[in-house]
Amino acid sequence: MKNKLRSIFSSCLTALLLVSMLTADMSSAAAEDEIADASVKGSLVIIGGGLETGNAEIYNKMIELAGGKEDAVIGIFPTASASMSSSRSMKQDFEDYGVPAENVRIIEITEKNYKDQVNNDEIVKAISECTALYFVGGDQSRVTKAFYNADGSNSKALDAVWDVYREGGLIAGSSAGAAIMSDPMILNATSLEALQKGVTYDEQKPGLWVTKGLGFFEAGITDQHFSKRGRLGRLVVALVHEKINYGFGIDENSAMVVSGNEIEVIGASGMFLVDASKAEYTKKGAYLGIDVSYLEKGDKYNFATKEFTVHSSKTLIRPGQEYYEGNELNTNIFGSDAAKTALLDDLMDNTAREARGLTFALDQKNGKGSGFTVVFSKTAQTKGYYDSDEYASTALHVNMDIIPIEVQVKELEHLPKK
Repeated sequence: MKNKLRSIFSSCLTALLLVSMLTADMSSAAAEDEIADASVKGSLVIIGGGLETGNAEIYNKMIELAGGKEDAVIGIFPTASASMSSSRSMKQDFEDYGVPAENVRIIEITEKNYKDQVNNDEIVKAISECTALYFVGGDQSRVTKAFYNADGSNSKALDAVWDVYREGGLIAGSSAGAAIMSDPMILNATSLEALQKGVTYDEQKPGLWVTKGLGFFEAGITDQHFSKRGRLGRLVVALVHEKINYGFGIDENSAMVVSGNEIEVIGASGMFLVDASKAEYTKKGAYLGIDVSYLEKGDKYNFATKEFTVHSSKTLIRPGQEYYEGNELNTNIFGSDAAKTALLDDLMDNTAREARGLTFALDQKNGKGSGFTVVFSKTAQTKGYYDSDEYASTALHVNMDIIPIEVQVKELEHLPKK
């Protein structure tokens, strides 16, 4: 009997060891997906759109990562734009910040000529001479259409861009130039449209269009114009339905500076980090258990270790220090800056344990419609920080649930005339 029990125990132990080894291998593989490619020596500056000429912090950072004012050679791709004006403006900006005019070059791959340009050896040579490459804003689908061949393979131009990046160069872009940084990339829908209609892989069909990006940023999906255009909801939809754990939404006139496994936020506003690794999508269409953080200037995040480094000038908001007591329901939670305000003022710098908002659409004829309640709530892991001016500017590990609702608006009868 003892031998039989020993045999059973041995078999169970072996099975457990095999499961443990398999789990470890799977965890290791998952972790490797979120660690920067060691063969890449370059950096990324991912700008959320609306870059102002006077934002010296972002311009100087790009020039620094490109090799400095004297040594930087910057190539600008006008591909996403319908005109050359934004490329010419960027060229002038780089020159005004100290890069010699001959070292700032517009590489003319456009919507009209890309078929002749992207596999042209002269274009490849022009790209290879650069220490930095910048993608302007516009329509990100124009970029991927141009830089991938019709069969989906890399064009010579795209391979040349990757070579610059791998060898230590800078890849930067704003707006559409930020969207193309990840693979997949997203476009075309508001947060409410994405929540109501889901994901589509056909640009002619309604919903959040998910398609192939250029994939320089490998830690998750990037999105831009984030707070101003209320894109938190659409990023959640993309992550959950694509089964991608992390999303990064960068605000206007702000940038994610990516070097190795680390992201630093610089510029005028901030960056949302959406962790959907434990999110649940229910049969009734709710998105539950989403972890949301918001970082501003000087804050850092390591996507390999999942650790935050809050800027040293900031101080922890402790219970009892909050400025606000209670908050109100926000009836347009995906409106301009609404989600950011909900996190910082209505939750971090507030005695309230949760902040709620609505997003919905109505049929004007009958006053009925549908939408979602968005609930931000504090957990044991939640932390908020004041900046040096004592304004809430950082929020870590806030739980977010997005729950479907039905809406009806009924007007009261007019008072009778006297």
